[in-house]
Amino acid sequence: MKNKNKYKAASIKIALVLFFTSVLSACQMELYNGLTESDVNEMLAIMLSNDISAKKIKEKKTDLYTLSVDESRIPESVRLLKEYGYPKEKVSSIKDLFKKEGLVSSPMEERVRYIYALSQSVQETLTQIDGVIIARVHIVMPENNPYVEQVSPSSASVFIKYHPDSNLSDIKSEIKLIVEKSIEGLSYDKVSVVMLPAQIDRR
Repeated sequence: MKNKNKYKAASIKIALVLFFTSVLSACQMELYNGLTESDVNEMLAIMLSNDISAKKIKEKKTDLYTLSVDESRIPESVRLLKEYGYPKEKVSSIKDLFKKEGLVSSPMEERVRYIYALSQSVQETLTQIDGVIIARVHIVMPENNPYVEQVSPSSASVFIKYHPDSNLSDIKSEIKLIVEKSIEGLSYDKVSVVMLPAQIDRR
């Protein structure tokens, strides 16, 4: 009889553990999916450092992840991640924008592809700087006539939105230098940079 009661008590404990586990799981809701591992790890770190219960889940048959958070903290989570520029904007590839329909691309198509790929590469570099939320790079590379002596120089304009807690305005010259060294034929004085702090909701 004693063993029977002990077994019954153990069964009740197991049932309670399973019940509370299911309740806790039910409190977690999907916030974003289709995330790269690096992005989901950074987003998870932001959540946990702000005492928000969150977890990453690997999606089946892909290398992508889903981020889920406490259901009651969803509005706060969305606002917090937005402050840090997450989820990162998905940029259309050059193949999506300029579909190659023939076997041979025209010189103009190839030039457009090259400039676009170059701007994307520089943008990718700038977004790796801590505190950068959004980076946009527009490159102008005039097609100079080899028979004309006067050459039109290349130029680049950069827009950066950054987290106000980051002192990125102090490294504006370094950002210009990164852009200059990334584009052949571009001089430092032909790089213009506009930097604005993001508006953060401090509620």
